Amino acid sequence: MDAYLDLRRFRRIYLVDLCQPLCRVAEQRFKARGWSNIRVVCQDAASFELPASEKADLVTMSYSLSMIENCYRAIDRAAELLVPSTGVLGVADFYISDARAPPEKCSTSGYRCSWLTRVFWQHWFELDHVYLHPARRNYLVHKLDTVKEFNGRNHFIVPYLIQIPYYVWLGRRRSNPESVASNVANPNCACNVQPGNLLNAGRMPARDLEPLRGWIRHSYNPASPEHAQFSTYIYGFTWEDPQTDIDVLDLRPGDNLLVITSAGDNALAYAAHKQGITIHCVDMNPYQNHMLELKLAALCALDYQQFWHMFGEGQLPGFGHVLDTELSAHLSSSAYQYWRAHTDTFDSDSYTSTFATRFSLGKRNLYTTGYSGFALQCLRAITQLLGVHTSLQQITTTKSLNQQVEIWRTRVVRRLLENFCVRLLDNPAATWQLMGVPTNQLQMLRSEGSMSQYVRDTLDPVFTTTKLSCDNYFYRLLICQQYTQDCCPDYLTTSGYHKLREVACSRKHVAFHIHTATIVDTLWAMQPGELTKCVLMDHMDWLSPADVDMEIAALKHALQSGGFVLWRSAARSPWYATNFAQQGFRVEAIAVRRPNTLNPLDRVNMYASFYKATMP
Repeated sequence: MDAYLDLRRFRRIYLVDLCQPLCRVAEQRFKARGWSNIRVVCQDAASFELPASEKADLVTMSYSLSMIENCYRAIDRAAELLVPSTGVLGVADFYISDARAPPEKCSTSGYRCSWLTRVFWQHWFELDHVYLHPARRNYLVHKLDTVKEFNGRNHFIVPYLIQIPYYVWLGRRRSNPESVASNVANPNCACNVQPGNLLNAGRMPARDLEPLRGWIRHSYNPASPEHAQFSTYIYGFTWEDPQTDIDVLDLRPGDNLLVITSAGDNALAYAAHKQGITIHCVDMNPYQNHMLELKLAALCALDYQQFWHMFGEGQLPGFGHVLDTELSAHLSSSAYQYWRAHTDTFDSDSYTSTFATRFSLGKRNLYTTGYSGFALQCLRAITQLLGVHTSLQQITTTKSLNQQVEIWRTRVVRRLLENFCVRLLDNPAATWQLMGVPTNQLQMLRSEGSMSQYVRDTLDPVFTTTKLSCDNYFYRLLICQQYTQDCCPDYLTTSGYHKLREVACSRKHVAFHIHTATIVDTLWAMQPGELTKCVLMDHMDWLSPADVDMEIAALKHALQSGGFVLWRSAARSPWYATNFAQQGFRVEAIAVRRPNTLNPLDRVNMYASFYKATMP
């Protein structure tokens, strides 16, 4: 514990154990370290009393709850000893799950144990008088409010083959002892224990228990089918140009926006552009929200250089340690659980890919993970096979637009857009896996022209009018799999970092509400007229006519008069624009991409149109 938290900062620590020989060993060790503030007490934890009826700021039980026969009384006593509202109980121990865990017990991934795991480890530990029955942990969760929890596997003897389930749990006394509902939602909320007496006495660093005011991660059930269908994030970066949105949004203090989370880049861009706005970030994929949570946590906890390494270069050596010591206090249980299991996302030294090595696809980093990362790896493999990868690299470094255009037209475009690539992108399975384009959207694209024409209309304007060395960070990332400080999203610039750090750490205004839910459910949960603006990216292209009508009805409920919706589409004339008009919205095309034009809609230029629908 001292490795993470200087024990000398506590006024008094009591170590309680029934085994007298162990107590003597502990006393000798504490004396050798010079820890005069620790008292060793040989007593039953179920009946231990603090002197003069004092209360404890922190109680920990490290692999001991499973050994205590009268475990319920021990939990009751630990709860009684805590300072009301601010005292924290921490438990680390082995466990087995219930055979059929109710949904609220699966609030973080990794809780469920297989039949073999439950039976084997329960009987194995009982040989040594250690009891893993789930009733112990269940009572712990029943008695106190859950603040944060983590479920892990201890790799025993043969790593990844023999795994012992263990958990780390933090809780506090219930503000309302009669209520048991709050502990169901808390594990997935990015809100932490009030600092209380721990901070006032200067005994614990503020960052460990600092409450987060700049954002809220609203609770959700990871076991629900709409969330459980995902195994990771689809987008490691956002593929829509936020500057085009900002030009149209005309953001003002007090604005209340709803946006699709994606990787969180555009929501961060809006917040950096105008402070005092509220942004509801919505995504059905919990891992996309884990990504945004991690960025917000890093803004609060890390300095700019660490932040840049993580999200500019996509790598941070020793990320696991940084996650545990700096970021974990700011993350919800689900987000921490995910990133703890995927520390190799940022720490390439802990990951080796034969495929990546064979095709010289570079080191693993944030931007080579997820579905979008798979697409970037495939793109690099294809450009190497076609012999244009070196030329594309030159495009990202040249400062001359004329030289960039010359390289594109003489060395790249003919090879890159030959029949093989176009046919690959015309395949529904390939477009979904490589570009995240669903069948509905692909059909809209095909209804107005060929895939070959669409690809040319997308790429030619980008490579002939925007510089990839200093402005178009979208395509630079596709080619190089990382940003540079001269070519990166606004949130990665020094000025963007400092603006967003102020927003994320603010105690006066909650700028981000993170919803793991459908857009329709989120909209209907709002008060009538609560939203001023809504940015739906290309989301409407994915929907069926019935789903479109449901979403428009929900938008009418949540948007105030004069509020508007922005969307992009793969079609120049998306069919659902008529649905908006029929519901009373005033629909206008802000920009439409015409065939064979060299004027891009924005720096991405992936979509054929950009629309706005205003509430009457």
